[in-house]
Amino acid sequence: CRRVHSQTIIESQFTNQKKRMKMYRILLVLLAITLVCSVAEALLDKNTQQRVDAICKQTIDNKFCKGIFAKKLVTSSPSNTDLMNVTVTEGERNSAKTYFFISTLLRDAGDERSGLQKCADAYAIVNIAFTDAVSFFNKGLYGEILKLTGKLSKGVGICKTDFNVPGYHINPMVEKNRETKVLVAMEEIIGHMVSS
Repeated sequence: CRRVHSQTIIESQFTNQKKRMKMYRILLVLLAITLVCSVAEALLDKNTQQRVDAICKQTIDNKFCKGIFAKKLVTSSPSNTDLMNVTVTEGERNSAKTYFFISTLLRDAGDERSGLQKCADAYAIVNIAFTDAVSFFNKGLYGEILKLTGKLSKGVGICKTDFNVPGYHINPMVEKNRETKVLVAMEEIIGHMVSS
């Protein structure tokens, strides 16, 4: 009986050890994937890094601009159209998120309803323009994308930030507008690069 009990304990310990080894392997794989992804994000060739730096220096937030390219570029030597693709798709994603964010704030709006409604109207325009930009990009109509930058700038300009938003010390639309202005500037700069 003792021998069977000892064998059961040994088998149990062996099973637990196998489970731990399996967990370690899973963790190692996840760590390797994370490492590869973070290295892939950071590695741009010298020429690309210079282009990204030149583009981002012309925006109001160099760090935000570079961050978009670092996260979204899938190759170390992207073409100008690859840079445009990142810009228009990120612009569309960002404007849709902002429009949704404003819509959720509007549900509980009080005195600030009028300001939020103007921002909702503004981001409806911005979101449609970025969606059009993605459509034009997919059709190879890069010159048409440039024509949208005025509409985008006008849309962002409608959203004033001189009102308080309950639950926030600083109006969150200040940050949302800044990010959108960076994306509009990126679209215009890269649009000229792609069109020429």
